[in-house]
Amino acid sequence: NATYKSYANDIHESGNHLLKLINEILDLSRIEAGRYELSEKVLDFGNIPLETIRILRLDAQAKKLRVVTDFKPEMLRVFADERALRQICLNLISNAIKFTPESGVIAVRTGILPGGEAFLAVRDNGPGIPEEEITRVLSAFGQGSLALKMRDGGTGLGLPIVTGLAELHGGRFELRSKVGVGTEASVILPKARVVPNALQPRKQVEN
Repeated sequence: NATYKSYANDIHESGNHLLKLINEILDLSRIEAGRYELSEKVLDFGNIPLETIRILRLDAQAKKLRVVTDFKPEMLRVFADERALRQICLNLISNAIKFTPESGVIAVRTGILPGGEAFLAVRDNGPGIPEEEITRVLSAFGQGSLALKMRDGGTGLGLPIVTGLAELHGGRFELRSKVGVGTEASVILPKARVVPNALQPRKQVEN
């Protein structure tokens, strides 16, 4: 019965939304209480965002978005918590997909800053965030005016979690945005977490 299938789908989606909200609240609570334990190991700093892009490929394709990557150096390794990096990538890339209009472009980059720090940056050419709303979107449960207008603008916990996870690694989170131009969200990890390695080639990919 089509009606019952529709009801079941609504229940399923509502359950997933509630589960995501509960998990985000728990993660933020652990971070704020200093009880989020890092399980650190050497990780490929480009592989995790690539896997995240694959997971979110259908969402991007549904909006006809072009996702490009640029990893310099090609084989950048860092000493970090894998689950935390995956959560950072998922929050930043899914946000970019959500707020970028159809046929837009999202660029995902990793690299080394002049001071030796490693960075992950996700840039979009969406509507941007008004300067007066930046502080709000970085606070727990804070949402910008665009998110409030959307049917699924999110919980307002993604960026505070990203900020907390970056700081647990001794790093920082930066958000730059300009209305009508787009937004760039960056996580910077300290130089001490960059692992010296032999560079290996990785092809630039476009989805």
